[in-house]
Amino acid sequence: MEKELFEKFRERRAQGQPVGRSLFRRVSWELFQTNYPTRDPAEFRFSNRWFQGYLGWHQISLRTVTNKASQLPRDFGESILSWLRLNRRNSRYLPGEEGGLAEGKHRVGQYMLQNICNMNQTPVSFEYLEGHTYNQIGEKSIWLQSSKSGWDKRQGTIQLTAFADGVVRVKPLIFFRGKGTGSTIMSEQRLYDNRVVIKFNPTAYANSSNMLEWLDEQLVPVLNGQPTLLAIDLFSGHKTEEVLDTFRAHDIMPSIIPGGCTGLVQPLDVSINRPFKDLLKVSHTRSKS
Repeated sequence: MEKELFEKFRERRAQGQPVGRSLFRRVSWELFQTNYPTRDPAEFRFSNRWFQGYLGWHQISLRTVTNKASQLPRDFGESILSWLRLNRRNSRYLPGEEGGLAEGKHRVGQYMLQNICNMNQTPVSFEYLEGHTYNQIGEKSIWLQSSKSGWDKRQGTIQLTAFADGVVRVKPLIFFRGKGTGSTIMSEQRLYDNRVVIKFNPTAYANSSNMLEWLDEQLVPVLNGQPTLLAIDLFSGHKTEEVLDTFRAHDIMPSIIPGGCTGLVQPLDVSINRPFKDLLKVSHTRSKS
């Protein structure tokens, strides 16, 4: 009966459904009735000790939900396959081109690795405050000092670009909220690192204007006029007529990642953004100590 209960648990979790103690108890009761129809119902026991032992045996624990989605990863399978097929079709060699290696540089179809790239934006906090800290038992209010009031709630947007050959060709781009004018901003600019590009806009989020600036000022100059495959999010600012015209003018093929799939297949979202933010957090902590 325990094995059947575990299978019911796995089936419900595979469907993305919540599982609580009451579900374990209800299913256990149903299995007891099914497997032992002649037994006295009073013999059924669902003690806390048995339940904790059962959880430990099957390595089940009560966890905090970290992600919510209207669809589960397996539901995106066809969308991801269609996107991969599109990339494959667009990567085929052009008529007259040779496969394999060209001028000692690795290629994927018509694209050299230095011309296959992924761009992605992610929010960054002005200040990282820990959500937990050790404190004496019994105190109702747990305080944590912030550098400036409200800075832990403010954020900007950082835009990173990764190339398939691993070479950094485009500087990180940070969007701050505002117009980028005023005495405070002017004095602050002296502190900006020259390895980072700073832009301002009313929302601190990327838009089509920023996309055009980034293409003209940062990406196009490093492409050497070669065909380029650019993987980007399904975002309205990436698909305006002006942006699409710029793509066509510079032989850039936009590989639009299907909605909801960035956390599954986008290189920056899957492999880089999280450790990047962790490094920022460590750097911030060290600067305060």
